[in-house]
Amino acid sequence: MPFGSIGCDIRIDVLAHPLGGAIKNWLWGSGVLGDHVAHSEERNLAGVKSVRKVQASLVLAVLGISMLASCSASDSATPPMAPPMTEAPQLPIATTSTPTTSTTTTTTTTTSTTTTLPPTELTTSIGTSVQGRPIDVIHRVDIPGAQLPVDDPTRVVVLVVGVIHGDEQAGLDVIRELRAMSPSEIPANVDLWLLPAINPDGVALNQRHNANQVDLNRNFPYKWGIIAAPGNWEYSGPSAASEPETQAMVEFVKYLRPDMTVWFHQDEFSIAPSTGSDGPLRREYARLTGLPLKGVPGGTYTGVAATWQRKTFTDDTAFIVELGPTLADGEALTHAHAILSVVSLLP
Repeated sequence: MPFGSIGCDIRIDVLAHPLGGAIKNWLWGSGVLGDHVAHSEERNLAGVKSVRKVQASLVLAVLGISMLASCSASDSATPPMAPPMTEAPQLPIATTSTPTTSTTTTTTTTTSTTTTLPPTELTTSIGTSVQGRPIDVIHRVDIPGAQLPVDDPTRVVVLVVGVIHGDEQAGLDVIRELRAMSPSEIPANVDLWLLPAINPDGVALNQRHNANQVDLNRNFPYKWGIIAAPGNWEYSGPSAASEPETQAMVEFVKYLRPDMTVWFHQDEFSIAPSTGSDGPLRREYARLTGLPLKGVPGGTYTGVAATWQRKTFTDDTAFIVELGPTLADGEALTHAHAILSVVSLLP
């Protein structure tokens, strides 16, 4: 629809716009474009003036419509703006790792294991030393013999004492081997008790005596006698069973009534022979371990722990094993096996 040179330019621009149709209709409706403009020569000059006025209005209208169209298009393509965040979003890695934390799994597994598996041993303090250290005894509760009734005639109670003289500590290695053995390595009728040291102060100080300078292996009640004075290697104490360590051991043996007790010492590397009913047992122990059968020379042997035990409980077997100054590789295990092996020879 011609509207002079300016009109043609406007028409083309307007119709090229997506909303050109709407602009054209508006122009028709406003009277700006009409037959009276196109066909009246006498009014041409006025039409040209009107066109100039319309040109400015039309350009403004096009721009306005374009802006409205752009805003409309933008509104339809872009979702509404989210409200401002009040807290930081959680990272995906944190959300994923929280329910599968290894700490929770490990804790759960550990708790389940420790509450469902039975203990392999129980440790009980039977008394305290002069300096207040506990005198502990370890009971292997994971073996069949520990489940036998006390009055079962097949039950054999075995007690092993690792240390009585604090500077003779090789017996602790034998205790460790006995603790480490699997239940299948221990005879089914054996109820096993392990006492690492009745002289924990002597072990801590690496000295023969207890903290009162008493030789505990001269302090037991059987035929106790005064031996020397404090500072002497055989000092027997002011009276029989004067020491708290001796008293604790006396009461514990009375309670437990072991069928066989092995007391470890050093450094004579021997086992004393016996003419009594436990003679065959001692000989077999010597054979299994390679210890010579011979007595320990020197010393005054009154108030000795093993002798007190044998004489007080005549049905019990108690003997001393003298280890050498040191243990060779595997020697502690050899003694552990020998202890369990000679049980079958108990009188």
